[in-house]
Amino acid sequence: MRDREGVGAASRKAARSAGRAAQRLNARSWALTLVIAAGLGLLLAVATTSLPYLVSSPTTDPHFGALNHCLTEALRGPRLGWAVAPDASRAAIFDAQAVAVCGPQGRPSVSALAGVTALTFDGAGRLWVATGERLLREEAGRLRALGELGAVALAGQGEGVLALDSKGQLISVSPEGEVLAQVLLPPGGTLSVGPGGELAVVLAEGGLWAFEARTLTPLAVQAPCPVEGLWWLAGSGRVLLLCGAGAGEAYTFDLRGGGQEPASRPPQPPARLLLGRSLYVQGCEGLPCTASPP
Repeated sequence: MRDREGVGAASRKAARSAGRAAQRLNARSWALTLVIAAGLGLLLAVATTSLPYLVSSPTTDPHFGALNHCLTEALRGPRLGWAVAPDASRAAIFDAQAVAVCGPQGRPSVSALAGVTALTFDGAGRLWVATGERLLREEAGRLRALGELGAVALAGQGEGVLALDSKGQLISVSPEGEVLAQVLLPPGGTLSVGPGGELAVVLAEGGLWAFEARTLTPLAVQAPCPVEGLWWLAGSGRVLLLCGAGAGEAYTFDLRGGGQEPASRPPQPPARLLLGRSLYVQGCEGLPCTASPP
């Protein structure tokens, strides 16, 4: 009898112990569920809050964030091109129907203009815009047509602008719209101007042509390899040439003196160097963003 009572008491004690263990297990499981749920909630919150940050990352740029925020408010459609003033105080973008400009005041100026092919700022900070048929320049906050000149690329120089058309015609234009000089190059080239707006380079078909920007006086240069791209370097007349045709080589090159030295090839594609500051700029989501030097 005592044995049966002992067995019964032991069974009841074991049952109570199992019940308490089950309660502790349920409590731990519930706590674990809460932790997992909280973690998933945090992950979801990070994902949903990070997405707009990633999408609007150009607005967090250390040099162009405020300008890019202004520009994105001005034109919300697909952005087709951008330009930055020599001192980085202003920037402009264009889409299929308009040009927008933003400056330190944070209020955009929008001009309805279809068919824009290129835009740039000259050394004096004036905006120039090209369409398939006309060349326009900023004047008193408006774009004024200077003449019939179709261009696929523009680059600001000291006071005026260089325009390159689809046939390879490179033209130097004064602030008043006067043609100062012109030269015919192979079509399909890329145009750029170095610090201070003094020298200009066109790359086409692996070749390099260099000029005094205003007069288009040619410089006697011979590239050390077929060139597929270049970086302008701080200091007048120096560039970093990137060799093409799978060579994987690079050279620092003096456009005026012709001196050259082998150099390390940067892993990133070339970025623009502003005319008035030692600041490199690249495009991101159709907006200007700070780039690392080569």
